[in-house]
Formats: sequence, C-alpha cells, structure tokens
Amino acid sequence: MKWLRGALALGYPFLIFAGLQWLEPRTIAWCVGALFLLRWLTRLRLPTREEIARFGMPAALVGGVLLATALLNDALGLLLFPVAMNLTLLVVFGRTLREGPSLIESLARLKDQELSDEEMRHCWSFTAIWCVFFVLNSIACLALAVAAPTWLWTLYTGLLAYLLMGLLFAAEFLARSWRFGRYDGTLVEPLFRRIFRPPPSRSG
Repeated sequence: MKWLRGALALGYPFLIFAGLQWLEPRTIAWCVGALFLLRWLTRLRLPTREEIARFGMPAALVGGVLLATALLNDALGLLLFPVAMNLTLLVVFGRTLREGPSLIESLARLKDQELSDEEMRHCWSFTAIWCVFFVLNSIACLALAVAAPTWLWTLYTGLLAYLLMGLLFAAEFLARSWRFGRYDGTLVEPLFRRIFRPPPSRSG
C-alpha cells in the first residue's frame, strides 16, 4: 500500500486537475478527506507523541482547508495542498538544523556511519539550502494557485517542482562526492572515479 500512497501523492495535481473538469470542489474535498480518514483508520495503532508534535499542526491545517473547501465549494483550497506540503517539509528539515543532526547528515549516515566535522558542516549547509528551496517553492505554488490557470499550476506542482527537487538532490550528492569521495559502492562509482579525485585513504 505504500507504493499506492506514494503514487497518489505524486499524482495529486493531475487528479485534482482532472477532477475539477467533472466534479464540484466540495465533492473532491469530501473524497480527499475520506482518503485521509481511511489512511488514519488503517494505521492499526495510535500516533506517537513525537508524530503528533511533528504532524499534528499540518494535519489540522489540512483538515481545516478541506472543510472550508467543502463548505465554500471553492477550488482554491484544493490548490493550496502543495503549499501545505512544502511548509511541512520546511518544518521537518528546519527542526533538524536546530536540534541536530541535520536531515542530510542523517541520510548520509545511512551509507557512511563516520563523517568528519567538515562533512557534517556540508550536510548542515545543504539542509539549510533545502529549507530555502521549500520557502521559495511554497511562494511559487501559492502564486500559481491564486493567479495562474489550473493547467499551469498542475504542470509546475506535478512535474517541474519534482524536477527541481531531483536536481537539488543530485547537486548535493555530486558536491559531497567531489569534496569527500563518498561514492564507494554506488552505481555511479565507475563514472565518478573518472570525474572526481579518488577518495582519500582513511587510516585508523
């Protein structure tokens, strides 16, 4: 079911665009709300205190937007979901900058447990860059939701924004590989060994 939830999340802009051609906004809002409720009921466990602290406010915001959309029958609320998602990610990434370790550092440690102080500073800096991206992306999504045609909102939030995220993710990986030689054992190791300097030897 995880792949289905992921597909629905990625395809949300296109589903909304198609739905608005045939259905009223309030009908779509009730359907989306039912899916969220079904997701919560099928968790088979209560949320932890940490999950409530992290996602309680975004969940309440989403619920409020859906309720307002259903009552007012206005499609704007449905178009604001990418804004809410970006702000949620901003909170998640930003919290790791304050509390540590940074989110990029946590991802880097999935492959390399030992990171130097310089590498940790690099990860912190790129986590901050991701936070700036989420702020700018939220502004872009908001502007498109309010003032742009629905097809343009769909194109950006359903395709272009993900391409930008992929480019930023790749840029971080390339920068870390170039600076610290962190590409041993990856699929791109043969190519990177031709492009970048060999990884420095680690003694002790």
